[in-house]
Amino acid sequence: MKVLLINPPLGIFNSIYTSIPLLKGQLVGNNIDTDILDFNVEFLREITSPRYLKETKKYLKKIYKNPSILNKDVSQEYHLSEAQILHQRKIIEKYLISNTKLIDIFMNKKESFFDQFLKATFDNTLKDSNKYDKYVKIFHSLVYFSFLPYYPEENYTKLCNGNPVCTVKNPLYNYTYKDITDKCSNRKRNIYINFFEKKVKELNLKKYDVIGITIPFEQNLYPALTLSKILKEKTKAKIIIGGIVPTTTIDSFISHPDMFGKYFDYILSGDGETSIVEYIKSFKNQLPISEVSGLVYKTDDVVKRNDIKPIKNINEIHPPNYDGINFNNYTNKNDISLEFSKGCYWHKCTYCYNNLWKKYYVRTPEKAVDIIQLLNQKYDTKFFNIFDDALNINFAEKFADELIKRNLNIKYTCFLRVEEELDYELLKKLKESGLKGIFIGIESGSERILQLMNKGINLNTAERILKDCHKIGIETHIGLMYRFPTETKEDTMKTIDFLNKTKKYITNQCDTIFHLTKSSAMLTEENIEKFQLTNITQPEEFSDDVKYDAPGISKDEVCKILEEHKIKYVFHTKWF
Repeated sequence: MKVLLINPPLGIFNSIYTSIPLLKGQLVGNNIDTDILDFNVEFLREITSPRYLKETKKYLKKIYKNPSILNKDVSQEYHLSEAQILHQRKIIEKYLISNTKLIDIFMNKKESFFDQFLKATFDNTLKDSNKYDKYVKIFHSLVYFSFLPYYPEENYTKLCNGNPVCTVKNPLYNYTYKDITDKCSNRKRNIYINFFEKKVKELNLKKYDVIGITIPFEQNLYPALTLSKILKEKTKAKIIIGGIVPTTTIDSFISHPDMFGKYFDYILSGDGETSIVEYIKSFKNQLPISEVSGLVYKTDDVVKRNDIKPIKNINEIHPPNYDGINFNNYTNKNDISLEFSKGCYWHKCTYCYNNLWKKYYVRTPEKAVDIIQLLNQKYDTKFFNIFDDALNINFAEKFADELIKRNLNIKYTCFLRVEEELDYELLKKLKESGLKGIFIGIESGSERILQLMNKGINLNTAERILKDCHKIGIETHIGLMYRFPTETKEDTMKTIDFLNKTKKYITNQCDTIFHLTKSSAMLTEENIEKFQLTNITQPEEFSDDVKYDAPGISKDEVCKILEEHKIKYVFHTKWF
């Protein structure tokens, strides 16, 4: 019995996406032989290679000289107007003609720009943040340039904490069933097909019984389904997809039963650590398929969905396993990401996706430190990113005590909530235990908006925590959210005032324009009235974003205010 887990494009390039090592850890811990492949970094390496850039430049010149080619390839399929075609030609001009010198530099290198970027990162030539940002922007420009023959439409993007973020979805990038089925087979419009076909040929598929593909973000959907479709045609192995996107949009998948057997065999909804092992037991006829937690499958032409079972004991979930991962493929090659809890202990914020999972599970602090000690010794890793939605204060203090007691000499970052109990002495202890930085979702400087969000935080306490962290030497990364339903210009200015008052204590910030998802509690009948939501439009298929109208400051007005105050914002916190 052998399993293959795949991370598809297109995602962050800092580190391997967390879910893959988490799943491998659980499988290996149950004596199931498992391999990992990260097609994301391989794809980024491919499309920034000199060969690929040369081919792209040649094709774009052909389109630029003869727009009718673009008209034939694109406009008939997407019903574009002449004005849109003209706009696309201008975009090609912008990225091809304006960047000729830059592109030519990297076309004449032996290595891909991705590898050059990694080398520069590892030899510490990017210690200056401005130089790092410049490299990221060049990298992003080259990636976008590679996509131009396939999506010749401008996609507005900004940098958030050093990472490119999609802020407006490409209008050619829809998520209806028709779009998915058309695009996954269309070589002219699908940049991934040739890449995946080449990669699949390199695999010995016969040795795998099960292949799992994670789909954590919307931009992973097309590449993941393109890959799964190719695999279904090339192997008899069972194909399973899972992750946040299939979980939040599961109704869309269920409403199209013909996807089962053509694109994949099964979907795992919810957290996969327990269910993936249960599925393997089912595969071996050791457990009825109807008892696999969160499994969605087709039988007798009917799609069935099993309930997501509660976790019996989170301490029994095995540590993540990074065997087979080349850490030198990532800019943060000495980092490991961890998760010690499921859900959120506060679990009351009205907008949060955590309303999907009502339970909160957390490991004991001793078990958490056991995992850090194991990974520290096994991979010689000194830095850990703890990605729990928020560490509860009781856990955080005992966790710090245990780290200090064992004297592991590691560094870590984590998410924390604004709590009165997070006082100066506790922060000092956390710093002593190795805490390098914290991320805090403050969201707004308006008490009225915070009450609507049900954040349960006090702005005076938030300011005090930021000051204490600055004094102690803990980096602070804060999240702010603008244009929440009913937010006025006065509310927006209060957030900016809070930011101006505390910015000398803040290391970094992520400013977003609020967007509503169907998985939040805001769409209950009571809350629709509370937030004065009208003209609610349910998401398109395979998407979680809900469109609506609400009183308050307009998008244009809030963007203008933020730009006047030189605040870099994004519309969606979706990684490019």
